[in-house]
Amino acid sequence: MTRAHILFLTAAILFGLEATPGLSAQSVDVIVQFVHPEKFTDFSIYGRDYRWSTSYFAGEISRDLRPELKRKFSGSKLTLRFTDVDLAGSYRTSSRGGSGVRVTRGERAPARMSFDFLLEDRAGRTLASGSTRITDASHHSPVTRPQTGSGPLYYEKRMLKRWFISVEAS
Repeated sequence: MTRAHILFLTAAILFGLEATPGLSAQSVDVIVQFVHPEKFTDFSIYGRDYRWSTSYFAGEISRDLRPELKRKFSGSKLTLRFTDVDLAGSYRTSSRGGSGVRVTRGERAPARMSFDFLLEDRAGRTLASGSTRITDASHHSPVTRPQTGSGPLYYEKRMLKRWFISVEAS
């Protein structure tokens, strides 16, 4: 078994992903799906392919949005179906032949995401739905290390939390 397979299986176990890698990740209340992730603008996390990146992204986003969903719409289910992702920063390959790195310092490319969403109550009734495209509004300011946290997909998680806060039930 290759190192990539071991890492994927570890991520699948840790994040509770479905058996179909790269297509969606399920939790009780947050579902993340992807439409042709191989065609996304920039979707290479840690220099990995789209299959690994979708699994990792789905796990991180599900885990991050779950408390917000419980706080704002307790007992509800949120489905996010991504049609494009352009991660913050730019991906660069090392000139020494090493693995690539994502650069998010100085003038960085803003994160952008396009997705459809569906928010349902316990009975499966639609509370909110639609399609949206969000862009990191802070991309023109110099990047500094966040005071309250950082880490993988920091900008993407922050954008999705800000978007989710604005969602209103109909």
